[in-house]
Amino acid sequence: MAFVTIEGLTKSFGDNEILKGIDLEVERGDVVSIIGPSGSGKTTILRSLNVLERADGGHIEVDGRVICSDRGKAKIQFASKKELRSIREGLGMVFQRFNLFPHMTALENIVEAPMAVKGVSRTVAEKTARELLESVGLSHRADHYPAQMSGGQQQRVAIARALAMEPSIMLFDEVTSAVDPELAGEILLVMKRLAEQGMTMLVVTHEMGFAADISDRVLFIDHGKVVEQGSAAQVLSNPQHERTKAFLHAVLERAPMDAPADADDTHWPANDDAAHIAAAAHHSDEAKLEALQTEVARLRAELDATRQQSDSAQESGV
Repeated sequence: MAFVTIEGLTKSFGDNEILKGIDLEVERGDVVSIIGPSGSGKTTILRSLNVLERADGGHIEVDGRVICSDRGKAKIQFASKKELRSIREGLGMVFQRFNLFPHMTALENIVEAPMAVKGVSRTVAEKTARELLESVGLSHRADHYPAQMSGGQQQRVAIARALAMEPSIMLFDEVTSAVDPELAGEILLVMKRLAEQGMTMLVVTHEMGFAADISDRVLFIDHGKVVEQGSAAQVLSNPQHERTKAFLHAVLERAPMDAPADADDTHWPANDDAAHIAAAAHHSDEAKLEALQTEVARLRAELDATRQQSDSAQESGV
């Protein structure tokens, strides 16, 4: 049995049908990336899984626990509020916007949910929070407020906050879209480390090189339907559907934005993904898709090198 099962998921907002029968399975420990144009329904899938949006139809199950189902029923039925609350505790979600409490420090943002929801003592919650801040490279920012941190730092705090609840699966919704491209690499590195540690992840992303690097599977969604799915190499480097090819072509043509780097984050890798991909824009469509494979190899080498340097620094006490 798959760890996450979604069958025939439908969702409409008024007369606008957003999801038109989505089927998706995620095995424990897998990283599945969902790509597609804006408005295609990618975020709605995550929000339906986390019951931030209530599905109109279909079946959603996580680790054998049914969130909602219309199997054999005339109308979709949801689990009880108590059961949903329990299931959602195991679903960590990180949003496009950081959603940190502005009046709380980074440390306070992280300890709030474990203490309020799970009844963890402050001593234990703070110890865990400091460990998580260290794991995302922000131990020096524990007492800083969101307004005192860059977008990349705030998003890493948001990831640490989600991890503090010890989730069984992490849901990432375009988590680099609200930060400057040059700062996105610091967030992607944290996510890559989570993937390497075996965290089950469902990732909505526009970072094609990153999706290719960490994903076990990639789904291309358009107009509320799964157009194409398969391994990262298959979907991103050898797409079969014309709509997928057109989407990847548009992504490869995208020009990078110019923005200053954060001086406090110079030890984290800059995200040059967009610049490298855009540099291939003068080639043919086929060459552009092939360039993605080269970019994936470059990104993997860069992230691995950064991790090795970080590990060496920790061992030497730097």
